[in-house]
Amino acid sequence: MGVGSSMRYTIRTIWNADKGCILLSFYKNCTEEVYMSFFFILMLQMIYSYIENGKPFMGLLRFVALFCMGHICIHLASAWHAYYIRKKTPRVYAYIFNKVIDKAVRIELTKYEQPDFYDRFARALDECLTKAMDGLNALTWATGCALSAVAAMFLIARVDPVILVFSLPSIIASFMFSSRINTLQYELRTQETRDKRTAEYVKRVFYEKKYAGEIRLYDIRKVLMREHKESYDSRYELYVTMYRRIHMLRQLQELVIFVLPILLAYIYVSVVLKTTGAAKIGLYVATLGSIDYFAWRVKTAIRNYMEAGRNCMYMNNLQQFLEMDEETVESGKRKVDQPLGDIVFDHVSFRYNGSDHETIRDLSLHIRKGERIALVGENGAGKTTLVKLLMGLYPISGGKLMVDGVDIREYDKRDYQRHFGAVFQDLQIFSLPLSHNVLMKEPENEEERALVVEALEKAQFADVLEKLPDGIDSMVTKEFDDKGFICSGGQAQKIAIARVFAKKPDIVILDEPSSALDPIAEFNMYNNMLEASEGRTVFFISHRLSSARIADRIYFLEHGRIVEQGSHDELMQLDGKYAEMFRLQARNYKDRGEVYAYGS
Repeated sequence: MGVGSSMRYTIRTIWNADKGCILLSFYKNCTEEVYMSFFFILMLQMIYSYIENGKPFMGLLRFVALFCMGHICIHLASAWHAYYIRKKTPRVYAYIFNKVIDKAVRIELTKYEQPDFYDRFARALDECLTKAMDGLNALTWATGCALSAVAAMFLIARVDPVILVFSLPSIIASFMFSSRINTLQYELRTQETRDKRTAEYVKRVFYEKKYAGEIRLYDIRKVLMREHKESYDSRYELYVTMYRRIHMLRQLQELVIFVLPILLAYIYVSVVLKTTGAAKIGLYVATLGSIDYFAWRVKTAIRNYMEAGRNCMYMNNLQQFLEMDEETVESGKRKVDQPLGDIVFDHVSFRYNGSDHETIRDLSLHIRKGERIALVGENGAGKTTLVKLLMGLYPISGGKLMVDGVDIREYDKRDYQRHFGAVFQDLQIFSLPLSHNVLMKEPENEEERALVVEALEKAQFADVLEKLPDGIDSMVTKEFDDKGFICSGGQAQKIAIARVFAKKPDIVILDEPSSALDPIAEFNMYNNMLEASEGRTVFFISHRLSSARIADRIYFLEHGRIVEQGSHDELMQLDGKYAEMFRLQARNYKDRGEVYAYGS
């Protein structure tokens, strides 16, 4: 995308967010610059003319008074413009931010595992929020300066149009220099993205509480500091290389636009005055001052135009991100008009982008509505991937996945996903009130507040809730409120489980939600969850096979395939991999006296 296209996209984006920002910025900057140009140059010419021709001084005073009145009006308009822009800028930021986030949540999850995607995401979000308004300000100022330069040209041409000839080549050359400087600055920002993101990550690790223990106990601090230093050194070398070239080009640009045309104009005027005499010496001296002003406005116009182009080029990142192929799960238009029922995986396969092997390989299974399914196996067997395929978070590479006899790609994706409730191992707690963390939205009435309390009680969080001074309105974490409470790992998992109770979904996914609980607490938690989910299909993934005993059916996965399936008793009788893993875990816990969950 060229500079012109980038500018049009920037203007269109801000126009959609707030039309007043565009109209007022162009009006203010263009009016102010043209006014200043006319009055500055005319004043110089009139002063010399009045002195040379001996005209009454009152005429000049009237002109000066008119200039002052106009200047006051310009100042008031500028103040109003500054107030309006400050007031409306957050609206523009919010518009861009919402578009980026709306796009991000539609992009298929596997993209989040690709560094290139993160770089694009970071550039779209971090840079474009400010660059849009910076670009608008520079563009409108450049337009005003260009009109001011045109006005100056008109006034200079009234005296002697030949003087302008010396400026035109320098203007063209200055544009060429500015274009090259612009390109180098954009390349600099683009090339530093990865190193900048590394430095930001290291900084985040040092100030986030969850990393504090490991940083103090281990030598990982040295590794992180080395990564930070390497990213800094890389950026420093890049800055030195780029800015050396940029500085040299800027000095050449100054020489071309200021020194050469003004020097030539002075030589020309000297020749003219020597040839024609000193009759118009005052007017020519004023015109030479106008040449300085003209060169200054041209330089400012070019500089701001190039700055606008550079800022608008960052908007390319926004446009590229928003137009990115979402590569997401296909979404149809069919609505889910009844609770989700039977689930069929028909020779389903899945491969992550860039991977040389399939995570799920030709997998087939049939799950009936209301069944309690345990997915077990070693790490990397494909358990979590399987349930994410079912929820429509990952696209299927091969085969069919049907719910109630309908390919899930025919369902409206957002409507389909509303029927799931999930608790993942890497669950997230937000710096929001407890009620918001459970409902995942703001409670709208007393019924929803009562639902929060009920869900927390079912999740065995009642004892903690009683101790919170503000109850379900208590802030979770202390990031924004010193009175907030810090969750332990087990408490965070109970809050996440309460989300499922509050949502009452058709299908419940429990992906290692109890890793912070001991085996007995985990066993009890699963029992409570299954009792509360009576009639609903439940999937639970756990490395502790004691919990699998309560499942109707157990699937043992290995390398993306189902190698064993059946009830706990059936698999123990089969005496295969499940039985071997179960006995090994039971022996470890019995040695420590923890026998309840595995049986005595």
